[in-house]
Amino acid sequence: MVKRALNAVRRYLRETDVLLMVLALLVCAFGLVLIYSGCQSVAKVRPQRVMLVQTIGIAAGFVGMIILSFVDFSRFPWLWIPVAVFNVLFQLSLWKLGKVVGGNRSWIELPGGLNIQPGEVGKILFIYTLASHMSLLRDRKNHILSLVQLVAHMGITVAAVFVISRDLGVALMYPLIFLVMLVGWGVSWWWIAAGVACAGGMLPVLWRFMDDYQKIRVLVVFRPELAKQMSETLYDKFSWQAKQTVMAISNGELLGTGYLKGNRIQGGWVPESHTDSVFAVCGEELGFLGCTVLILLLGALTVRIFYDGWRSTDTFSSLVCVGVGSMFLWQIGINLGMNLGIFPVIGLTLPLVSYGGTSVLFTLTSLGLVCGAVRRIKPTWIRSPDD
Repeated sequence: MVKRALNAVRRYLRETDVLLMVLALLVCAFGLVLIYSGCQSVAKVRPQRVMLVQTIGIAAGFVGMIILSFVDFSRFPWLWIPVAVFNVLFQLSLWKLGKVVGGNRSWIELPGGLNIQPGEVGKILFIYTLASHMSLLRDRKNHILSLVQLVAHMGITVAAVFVISRDLGVALMYPLIFLVMLVGWGVSWWWIAAGVACAGGMLPVLWRFMDDYQKIRVLVVFRPELAKQMSETLYDKFSWQAKQTVMAISNGELLGTGYLKGNRIQGGWVPESHTDSVFAVCGEELGFLGCTVLILLLGALTVRIFYDGWRSTDTFSSLVCVGVGSMFLWQIGINLGMNLGIFPVIGLTLPLVSYGGTSVLFTLTSLGLVCGAVRRIKPTWIRSPDD
């Protein structure tokens, strides 16, 4: 019995991407170190509970990753329709079940004081449904009707996320993931350029639907004088976080001030130092070298996901990897930009590093889709022409 179980484990490790799992574990471990330091000075936050929730999220996420890697979703191409409908309804459920945090109705409170963020779950569902939809349309990828279907798929999902939650950061991720998946699918660059131009033309319309506090978040970075005219109080609030993260990172210099010894972090000057601003903890206390190690780990993980997509032998698996990789790529880039003061503070966490049980759970689970794609890679001699 034990021998059979050990053989099953060895076979699984041979079939899946062990390096991807190790990189994910290293990033999570790095995150735990930073979260513990970052939450020391946060009011009404107990470090022991934060660490417990994050550790449970990581453990559950790894279990979810392994379970999901055994499921071959490419065998059920029709499943994308009910899953897409469920995703839209799940996002709209925030209208009745959601609670407002930081101006956004993004969370559903569960028994036991736990919270779930439908937008985070929805990203994984969106990647799956879009990959399935694209896979079914692979022979007509540059046909206008195919592109109209996919744009509608994305647009309805984004509307469901943004209209109720008002969470600009999470909603922004969906079209960005969609764009990279279109490139990975092989859509003509003319279509992509036309789509980007149309999206640019829609920005004034989106601006009209944004709340004032969201507009000020953007203007603080690009037009601070206009932001101050709209609301000096909100300007001070939103510019404060950006200024403090930049100052904390600059304080770290090459080697940092030392773990748990960051003046601005431990002094409570940096808001959200265990969530959105966790990179500032790394910058001040571990310095440039610590930031370099963290960025290299995140970069290696992201590149590995795209590499798995490149070597996948069927359209669905390849697109799933591209979708997950783009989610990591955009979220890492935007979060680092927020911490460096070159991008608006829109509430996007650093994947697998920032505190958030829902976030780390479903981000790790999404890697199960990638591991499943690796397990389905076929030897050259048995591939069909449609793969």
